[in-house]
Amino acid sequence: MVNATPYLLDTNIVLHATRKDSPVSAAVDAQFGLRQSPFRPAICEVTIAELWAFAQSAKWGEKRKLLLEEIVQQLLVIPISRREIHQRWAELYSHARSKGLAIQTDHNDVWIAATAHVAGLKLLSADAAAYLPLRGTPWIDVAVIDAKTGILIP
Repeated sequence: MVNATPYLLDTNIVLHATRKDSPVSAAVDAQFGLRQSPFRPAICEVTIAELWAFAQSAKWGEKRKLLLEEIVQQLLVIPISRREIHQRWAELYSHARSKGLAIQTDHNDVWIAATAHVAGLKLLSADAAAYLPLRGTPWIDVAVIDAKTGILIP
């Protein structure tokens, strides 16, 4: 399957890719064809910080840390310094908070969602609680997978 959709990968998608023989990562590759895509998958720079926090707190071994570095080098890293991203973050945060949505509890999710929106990318995530409530809104275009199986949640 050749993917014709440009994606911004949420932290949890990259995290699965750092796990040896991850069935979730294999399911994502099979469904979304990210490796064969004409578009280089992207990540928000916030994701890099989150991944290194996981690596340190879980005391990853050197092999997994090296794999993380290799994966990040293959992705397009989008910085959050653009004014448009700051404005979208404020709008998204205010909207989520006014609706009582789960995304309000994790500012990093808001940065990632704002970055995807401003960059014109579809967000790919396994964080159903944060992003499913925003599906179908003008705030974000998101594909959410089941965190245990990697299968797309309709």
